[in-house]
Amino acid sequence: MKKLLLVVLALALGALNVSAIGGASVTASVLRYEPTPAEQGNTVDVWIQLSNIGTQADRVAIKFMPDYPFSLPQGQVEEVDVGTIPATEDKVVKFTLFVDPNAPNGERNATFLYKFATKNEWTKFEASLTLQTQNAVLVIDEYQVTPSQVVPGQPVDVTLKLRNAGRIAVKNLDVGIDLVDGAFSTIGSGAKKRVDRIDAGETETVTFRLASDTTTAVKVYGIPVSLSYQDERNKQYNDTAKFSLLVNAQPELSVVVDATTFKKKTKPGTVSLKIVNKGIVDLKYVTVRLIQTPDYEVLSTSNEQYVGNLDSDDFESVDFTVKPNAESPRLKVQFDFKDPYNLDFHQEHDLPLRIITDKDLGKDGFPIGTVIIALLVIGGIAYWYFRRRKKR
Repeated sequence: MKKLLLVVLALALGALNVSAIGGASVTASVLRYEPTPAEQGNTVDVWIQLSNIGTQADRVAIKFMPDYPFSLPQGQVEEVDVGTIPATEDKVVKFTLFVDPNAPNGERNATFLYKFATKNEWTKFEASLTLQTQNAVLVIDEYQVTPSQVVPGQPVDVTLKLRNAGRIAVKNLDVGIDLVDGAFSTIGSGAKKRVDRIDAGETETVTFRLASDTTTAVKVYGIPVSLSYQDERNKQYNDTAKFSLLVNAQPELSVVVDATTFKKKTKPGTVSLKIVNKGIVDLKYVTVRLIQTPDYEVLSTSNEQYVGNLDSDDFESVDFTVKPNAESPRLKVQFDFKDPYNLDFHQEHDLPLRIITDKDLGKDGFPIGTVIIALLVIGGIAYWYFRRRKKR
């Protein structure tokens, strides 16, 4: 029995000597972090536990080392003076870290350094944190309309580029377009398309072929888009977006010489121009100019006339007084106007001017035939009158 007591006492003394010789011994570990998992673009609180498994540790300190994807938010201290940690006791230090928005999902290490008086040099410690985007984010990155201007009655292709802006894959994506107003219809497919999967950071495209009605008004149409999808954890999402279709067409403005009034081919006369809007778009602020050339001289008060608005399939007439300087003059006519989207247009037209006089129509000269007929009528009446009087 005495021998057993001596052995136990010897072992206890040995352990005490080892502790005394070894001194303080501090280790670091992650107690917890919140939120779990951490999310990109947000902050995460990390609690570091410093444990002393030796004798009393003095002048204990710990600091954070910025390293992608973790950094310190503004106002946060980098180093914390912990002070003294008694033997076999622990102390906990909290750090608030910011996670880079572009960091990928997965395990990432946050780096810390700690030290204490007995061992006055920094020891590296890496805390493993899990990064995971909590919500899937699907956006229409861009869209392309071909042709860019939709002409009423003609087909158009709309391509939507879908980008997974989150850090988690999405699946079972249904893309639908709302055509309830009746201005457009799909060609060759329905108004909904399915995409099986889009990984984080990846893109997919879907194309709809549409046609507008021939009576579709010229304006900008906003087309709603519905996005229904799931993330990898089978969480359901329903989002909406919108793209625009610009309905327009090239203006078609024509001009003809509607009528002329000339007594002689070399004398001044009036030219009537008919301006016709043959296109499907209404025109605004139409101005017409008759540019003077060596072929003729413009004698009107002004060589410019304001027409104003000219609707589709409508016309207006303007008159100019000109003096021909050539046998077969040509008129140089200019137009300035705006389309429904206030885009400026300038057009020039070259027209032949055919001068038709009364002589060309057989209406000039002394009317001998008319005089002869008149004289015959008068003579007949006089003969009848005198003969009747003689009988009486």
